Amino acid sequence: MSSFEILKAKDGNDTLVYMDGRKRNFLHSSYYPDREAKEWADVIEINDESILIIYGIGLGYHVNYLLGRLSPNNRLILVEPSNEIFQFALNNGYYDKFKNRQNLYFISEESEEKLNVILQAYIPWDNFENVVYKEFKQYPIVFREYYEKFDKCLLETINSMRINRNTALYFAEQWQSNFMENLEFVFRSVPVKSFFDVFKNIPAVIVSAGPSLDKNIDQLKEAKGKCVIICVGTALKALLKKNIEPDFVVSIDGGKKNFEHFDGHKVKSPLVYDLTLYPKILKEYEGPLIIAEIASEYTKLLSDKLSLDFGKLSTGPSVANLSLDFAYMLGCNPIIFMGQDLAYSDHRTHASGTTYEKEKIKENLDEKEYIYVDGNYEEKVLTDRVLLSFKTWFENYIYGHSDRTYINATEGGALIKGTKIMRFEEVIELFMKREINISDEIDSTLKNGKIKLDKKQIDGFIKEFEDAIRKLEKIKNDCMRAAKLSKKMYNEYQKDVNADVSHITSILDKIDKRLKNSKNSFVYISSILNIVTTKVLKGFKPEKDETEKQKKLRIAMMSYTLYQGIYDAIEKSLEGLKKSLKTVNEIKR
Repeated sequence: MSSFEILKAKDGNDTLVYMDGRKRNFLHSSYYPDREAKEWADVIEINDESILIIYGIGLGYHVNYLLGRLSPNNRLILVEPSNEIFQFALNNGYYDKFKNRQNLYFISEESEEKLNVILQAYIPWDNFENVVYKEFKQYPIVFREYYEKFDKCLLETINSMRINRNTALYFAEQWQSNFMENLEFVFRSVPVKSFFDVFKNIPAVIVSAGPSLDKNIDQLKEAKGKCVIICVGTALKALLKKNIEPDFVVSIDGGKKNFEHFDGHKVKSPLVYDLTLYPKILKEYEGPLIIAEIASEYTKLLSDKLSLDFGKLSTGPSVANLSLDFAYMLGCNPIIFMGQDLAYSDHRTHASGTTYEKEKIKENLDEKEYIYVDGNYEEKVLTDRVLLSFKTWFENYIYGHSDRTYINATEGGALIKGTKIMRFEEVIELFMKREINISDEIDSTLKNGKIKLDKKQIDGFIKEFEDAIRKLEKIKNDCMRAAKLSKKMYNEYQKDVNADVSHITSILDKIDKRLKNSKNSFVYISSILNIVTTKVLKGFKPEKDETEKQKKLRIAMMSYTLYQGIYDAIEKSLEGLKKSLKTVNEIKR
């Protein structure tokens, strides 16, 4: 029996009635569905960059009226909680006016896990702040359960995007500097690809530094040699204090604070890293180095230039997220989490023995920052939006990699959907019954997997590097001139909105052409340039009812900001690039 019916409204148009038991819910007006749709659509504020998410499609009247107000740039995401209604309307012509529009996406009756994945794909990471989310009429009330689920997934998705974007911008300059300093270590490293599938169907334990690690860290001694122990950098001190040497350490944080987790400790375990890692860690690390293409475009850039394949690992906002993909790529099964609280147990942030063991969150909580989520052993546990983004990533990953068993042996903390909750002592009893030559396998792979480059590869890289530095020197001079001209143009418009600036724009056009022809040289400073482009794209949007003078002044200042930003980026980068070139030349000798 169908859960809906089509009736004729008073104005002669079809209307839609949804039956919930004996209750009949009109999803469009029973009198004037077309007029209702227009009135609803007309009041939505839209600009050229808006990403519209509409909860409730029904027969699509309101979507048709929205179309006339959208530019080709606008992305439209339509959500229909009833797949039965969606299929009927789609197959009976109700969506014909918009179903084939570019930049239009449908979502209908998906699981929570799949919703997170879909929203990550549909919402551009660099434009999430322009999301306009609107519910059509009765839809949130009639389809309340799905509405609450969708609303939660949307908030989690935007939260993750905001944290990832802000992190990338905050560390952009640091990452670029780290890349230049870390070049020398590439030639002493083993590509992570050499380890893929080496530990097929062997259990892996990912040790993180959450507060509840205190409860079962000692049990790791019994598991040693019977599983692959992967330790995030933050948890390293805690393990070493218990005389537990992990099989792998994973670290990617490019900030100086990250060095504190390693300072004063001699570690023989291999370190999995990316070229943006804080350089002092690599300089003082005594164990073998395993390089991976992770979050940094610089590692990919280098592997491409040297015609190497380091092997790629997926990462989220935390090193524990990365460690999960590393365990997966090793071929491990089951994959077990320890100390992965994703919450503040007893208001603590980290386990004993870690750098942050004494840190606690404030008793007076900011409700905007802290939230309660389902726990592993408690009904609700306290977390925040950053930890929530880690949790969302884990759940999306597990959903997309369902061919493994995931066990959460964290004795506390937040529930990670897709994992089985078990005590670690049970995990040992079930999955770790035999000794495995973990260290022998690692030593063998390290021995056979070292990077070997011939003279031709290095010479080609050096030549390209030298050319890029020369071009950047020229670009820097061009940008200095363009910034001065843009400022002059701004001053001209200040005096007279109709000032003739054609001589300035003519020179700027020529400079722009040279910049476009040299764009390949920008790859070496792409991270720091992201700050410049974000500032320009987000900081100079037209105001409503902008006058001609305001528009010209805005464009002139935007031009100045762009050229001055590129100039500053090159100025900050050239010394490091030249130092890196010298390092590579020394390695060649």
